[in-house]
Amino acid sequence: MFFDNVPEGPPDPIFGMLGAFEADPRVKKVNLMVGVFKDEHLRSELLPVVRQVKEKIFSSDQLADYLPMDGIAEFGQQLGALLFGKKNWEEHHRRIYVAQTIGGTGALRVGADFLAGAIAKKAYIAQPTWPNQRTIFEKAGFVVDSIHYYNRELHRFDRDAYLEKLRALEPRSVVIFHAACHNPTGSDPTFEDWKEISKICKEREIIPFFDCAYQGMGEGVEEDAKAVRLFLEEGLELLVAYSCSKNFGLYSQRVGALFVVCPDAAIKPRVGSQVRRVIRPMYSNPPAHGARIVLKILKEPELTLEWQKQLSQMRHRISIAREGLIQRLIAKSKHRDFSFLKHHKGMLSYLDLDKNQVQALIDQFGVYTLESGRISVAGLTFGNLDYVVDSIVKVE
Repeated sequence: MFFDNVPEGPPDPIFGMLGAFEADPRVKKVNLMVGVFKDEHLRSELLPVVRQVKEKIFSSDQLADYLPMDGIAEFGQQLGALLFGKKNWEEHHRRIYVAQTIGGTGALRVGADFLAGAIAKKAYIAQPTWPNQRTIFEKAGFVVDSIHYYNRELHRFDRDAYLEKLRALEPRSVVIFHAACHNPTGSDPTFEDWKEISKICKEREIIPFFDCAYQGMGEGVEEDAKAVRLFLEEGLELLVAYSCSKNFGLYSQRVGALFVVCPDAAIKPRVGSQVRRVIRPMYSNPPAHGARIVLKILKEPELTLEWQKQLSQMRHRISIAREGLIQRLIAKSKHRDFSFLKHHKGMLSYLDLDKNQVQALIDQFGVYTLESGRISVAGLTFGNLDYVVDSIVKVE
């Protein structure tokens, strides 16, 4: 009686496709949809150092009490040093509020609700971006518009169009940036571009909100944090939603954090009080175990080095898969120069195929990508590379 007229919601553009893939009976089908790291055997397993620490923590953990609303303070401090750099963290941490959250998605939503409370009502996302960003900010009460980000003809970040739009925004507009390894295109601004973006944000009084989901998955831990550190060093107030899903492989643990960089230490407690007001009715407080794993890894130098080594191996695996894709496409394609893929970073890449070509890949060959032509490079292996490339060449 009560729910008879509830309409069925549209399927999620990523997870909604998984059902179709699972139901596909073809043996040669290939899943290039979900941005989850997989090894050469297409297994998604805990990093050895994460498994080691997880077992120690779970066997010794006797605490049954709630965490504070904003989580484990030391977790935030260690993650802050990783993100902003130890020197920057020592210099600026007194004005940076951090709350442990339920993954990077939770950090985005908490930050959006905080901003919507009394600070801003208009948000701008890149076009394209990962679809959940728009939903998160709309659910928080924002009017969401987009900024043209990617040029399909040039196959890269559209610097001129993006900066032109940025310069025209009203003060107190929120702009969501990808810190590194842009999702879905894999194409990032250069550091010189970031300098200009930072300058415009300061001049136009724009509120930068970084979505940092891939630190260490692009060029390296330090390299992938350059944009965020630049904005901090330039004196901007900003927010960062941080995810530990990819670089720590803690997808199911939902470990993340929200950082709010305030103008000074005096304002930080007031910001924290408002963020906690958002957290309390939303989920009250975050879970403990995943954050404790990250904390122990970052707190003990030997474990940190081991994690960095294994993260480097993940990055190398993705790089090798992308290089194999590029070499084969360049050698076999007669209609397109795929060398633009060399400039992409991280787990994801745009193939710049149109919707009809993407559908043909799925229907004719069982090679599943998103409608946009975005692929997860981690879904490629030496065993399926030739099949994927041959399929792409036949539909392009």
